[in-house]
Amino acid sequence: MLASLHDTMAQQNQNSLLKYASVATQFLVAFAFAAFGGKWLDLKFFSQTPIFIWILPLFVGIGMIVKVIKDTDIKTGANKSSDKNTETKK
Repeated sequence: MLASLHDTMAQQNQNSLLKYASVATQFLVAFAFAAFGGKWLDLKFFSQTPIFIWILPLFVGIGMIVKVIKDTDIKTGANKSSDKNTETKK
């Protein structure tokens, strides 16, 4: 019994680790694209002040924070909608 409890907790820890690693990867990729895209736009429009390289990552950061809040919200989180789908499939 104790071994099965240990296996269950290890599986939950593994799932949590993968979920957080996925979110961190999304953050890094989104910020990288925003930074490079902002630099490209600044060069394309011959901007004297690098405005796009500041604005795009700012918008990406705000959007990612909103996404994390929505996904972790107890009432309307991403897991809540997937739970409804699994119940209807049974």
